[in-house]
Amino acid sequence: MRRTSALTGLLGLVLLAFGIIGYALTSGGVARLFILVNLIGGAFTLIGWLTTSWGRLGELTGSRSTRYGANAILYSAAFIGLLIAINYVAARYPRQFDLTAEKVFSLSPQSLTVVKNLKQPLKFYGFVQEGRSPTAEALYQEYAYASPKVSYELVDPNRHPEIAERFKVTTMNTTHLQYGGANGEGTNVTDLNEEALTNGILKLTSTGSKQVCFTTGEGEADPDDAENPNGFAEFKKALEGENYGVKKINLVTEASVPAECTVLVVAGPTRPLVPHLVEVINGYLDHGGRMLVMFQPSRPDGSVNQAALQNLITDWGVTAGNDVVVDQVVRLFAGPALGLNPMVTSYPPHPITAAFDKQTVFPMTRSLDPVASPKPGLVVTPLARTSDTSWAETDLVGIFQKQAAKFGHGDIKGPVTVAVAVEANLDQLKRGKGTARLVVFGDTDFAGNQYLENFFNRDFIMNSIDWLAGQANAISIRPRTLRASRFSLTISEFDAVFVLSVLLLPELLLIIGIAVWWERRT
Repeated sequence: MRRTSALTGLLGLVLLAFGIIGYALTSGGVARLFILVNLIGGAFTLIGWLTTSWGRLGELTGSRSTRYGANAILYSAAFIGLLIAINYVAARYPRQFDLTAEKVFSLSPQSLTVVKNLKQPLKFYGFVQEGRSPTAEALYQEYAYASPKVSYELVDPNRHPEIAERFKVTTMNTTHLQYGGANGEGTNVTDLNEEALTNGILKLTSTGSKQVCFTTGEGEADPDDAENPNGFAEFKKALEGENYGVKKINLVTEASVPAECTVLVVAGPTRPLVPHLVEVINGYLDHGGRMLVMFQPSRPDGSVNQAALQNLITDWGVTAGNDVVVDQVVRLFAGPALGLNPMVTSYPPHPITAAFDKQTVFPMTRSLDPVASPKPGLVVTPLARTSDTSWAETDLVGIFQKQAAKFGHGDIKGPVTVAVAVEANLDQLKRGKGTARLVVFGDTDFAGNQYLENFFNRDFIMNSIDWLAGQANAISIRPRTLRASRFSLTISEFDAVFVLSVLLLPELLLIIGIAVWWERRT
C-alpha cells in the first residue's frame, strides 16, 4: 500500500510539473487540453496521496529517500531555471546562423549592403489577408534582423482600409516601403520576394536615376526585345530594378553622346560602325565617358562584321581576337565533346569581381587581350577567364560551317580571357581631363534574355555597370528570385506539434521510467 501511495505522489508531481510548463510555453487548443488534463490529474493524484499518507509525512521528511528526492527536485528546478535564463537571453539578444552551403535562409550580400547603408528609418507595411502571412513576416524579419533601422507591420486592408488608401494599395500581398518616417518617401512593391524588396529600397535611397544609353542602328541587341532569346529586355528590367534609366540612341544622327548618358552600351553591332559613329564615341570617352562594349564572333559569310569596333577598342588598349572560345564538355558515357558555351569560374582581382566567386557562362565568345604595348595611362585588367581545357579556335569556317573544331596552329590555349576592364588616365594620354572607363566583353549573348538569369551572369554584368557608373557600393551578389522553401505552421499547429513532441512524449517516458524504477527498487 505504501509503495502504491508513494508512486502515486511522484506521478502527481510529474503531471503538475508538465501542466505548469505547458501553461507557460503554449496557448493553442491542443495545448489547453493537455494542460487541463495534467493539472486536474496531478491535483487529484497529489490530494489522494496526501490523504493516505498524512500520518507518515514526518517519517518521510526525515528519511534518506526523501532527502535524495529533494536534491533531485532542487537540481531539476535549477536546470529548468537555467533553460529559462538561456531563453530569456536568446530572446533579448537574438542571433541567427545559416549553416546551408548557399545561405538560402539569409539575405544576399547586396541586400545586406543596401540595408546597412540606410540613413533613415525604413518600415515595411505588408498588406496581407487577415493581417497574417508567415511568408511575408519571415522575409521582413530578415531585413529587420540585418538593421535596427528596419521595422515592419502586417496590415489587413479589409479591417484598415484607411491605411490602404493612404498608401494607395489596391491589391493583396502588396508591400509598402516607407523611408524616412511618416513624411518621407514611399513606394509599393507587389512581388513578395527579396529581389523586389531590395530593388524598392534602392529606388527610395538612390539620389537620382543614372541613365544607361544603348546604341541602335547597326544591328545591336535591342533592350525592348522580349521575344528574341538574344534580346535585352531582361537586361533592361534588371537595370530599371536598380534605379537605372534606360534609353536607346542612334549616334549616326547625333553630334555627340547625350549629356545625360552615364553609361554608353554598344551591344554586339553586326555592321561596321561608320566613321562618324567612331568619332562620336571617342569624343565621349575623351571627356571622361563610361562605356560597355560587347562583341560577337565574326561570321565567315560576313553577316557579322565588327572590324571597326575592333579598331576602336584597340585604340583603348584591348585586342579582340578573330576566334571563338571552345571548351570540352564531358558527357556521361559519351566522353568529351566540344562546347561553345564555356563556363567561367576564374575572376582576377578587380572592384567588379571583388568577392565574386560564382559561375558564369559565355556562349559564343571571342577572346580578349591587352594590346602588346599599351599606351602610358591605360590600365587593362582581365575580369574573367575560361578553364584550362578551353582554347580560342581561329578556324571560323570549321566552327560555323562544319560544326567541328580541333586545337591547332594559331589557336590560343586556355585559360582564355573573355572580359576586361580599362581605366584610362586622359591627362597622361593627352586626350582630355580626368578618367575614362570601359568594360569589354567578348560576348553579347550572355546578357541576352536566354542566358542573363543562367548562373550568375546578371550579377556579373550589373557589377560592371555599377563600376562604370561609379556605384561601387552596389557591387555585390544580388538576391535570387527563387528563395528557399519554408514549411509554415499556424500558431495552433505549432502548439500541437510542440505538445506532442516536446511535452507529451517526454512526460510519458518519464512516467514509464519512474514506474519501472519504482518496481525494481522494491
